[in-house]
Amino acid sequence: MNSKKNIHIAALLKSIGHPIRVQIIRVLTNNSSMSVSELSSKLSIDQPVMSLHLAVLRKHNVIKAEKRGKQSFYFLSDINIQQIVSIAYYAKMD
Repeated sequence: MNSKKNIHIAALLKSIGHPIRVQIIRVLTNNSSMSVSELSSKLSIDQPVMSLHLAVLRKHNVIKAEKRGKQSFYFLSDINIQQIVSIAYYAKMD
């Protein structure tokens, strides 16, 4: 097996493995793009905390940002991330 690929997969899963980050991904799944303030408001999370989690997701290329004026708008970088989270979300938990 390709150990580099396994390390990449583990890092990706770790980056989305926080409840707030899962919420961010699920909200962005239903919205094409959102600003930090929109995400903070929608999820009732303080903006500094939101920014921290967005930075982690950006670092691992889960989301991307686009500047529009003074604001950055965030969107999912790959539909596969959406699918991974949806599969985990709807998986049967016993």
